[in-house]
Amino acid sequence: MTSQEEATAADGIRYAVLRRLAPGIRHSLMGELQAIQFLAELAARQLQASADPAKIQDGLSHIIAQTRNTVGTCRSIVEWLRPDAGATTALGEGVAQCLKLAGDDWPLRGVEATTRLQATDVLVDKAALRELLTASLIALTDMHPGTLDIDVLSAADADDIELRLHARAADRRSSLPPAEHERRFTWADVQMLAKLHGVPCSCQAHGTVLRLPRIAAGAA
Repeated sequence: MTSQEEATAADGIRYAVLRRLAPGIRHSLMGELQAIQFLAELAARQLQASADPAKIQDGLSHIIAQTRNTVGTCRSIVEWLRPDAGATTALGEGVAQCLKLAGDDWPLRGVEATTRLQATDVLVDKAALRELLTASLIALTDMHPGTLDIDVLSAADADDIELRLHARAADRRSSLPPAEHERRFTWADVQMLAKLHGVPCSCQAHGTVLRLPRIAAGAA
């Protein structure tokens, strides 16, 4: 496969990832916007009732704070569509974001993730972490349908962060059947993305190991 063919294949994988994340993105944004709507309606009722000006001011302050949070959420989600070149993220924050979006429906499907991370404040490439971790999580749930426990572990040395994922069947009930998708992910998808990011990737049936380079704070 030529480099151009690899790039085209990778774009197809990225598009498929975004399609999978769409419900989680929609859920996240709707939650933020509904919070603003609720606060605005509350402030409107207080104005109509000629409430204490201090209460009205407090309500407006909550609207402003929630709006700022929503802008931050929107900005973060837009970065999934077009990440800035060279952008970095703290490992812990990036892992939490991936789990939130990829696992939007996990509570209904009996899927749980446990994280045990070292060096959560270490910076890594944002695009590489997001693409590889999210694709890995999707691949695990596709290849092992049903209730599942996923361990997300990290270890650090002077140069790299080793991110290790492992899945095992879980003995719990699920309120939804295993998800059916036209496009099912495999480790081949993860390996394709890892190759383009220059990230060593070792995949086995029940998990994968990624080695992400540490990025010095001054270089971010």
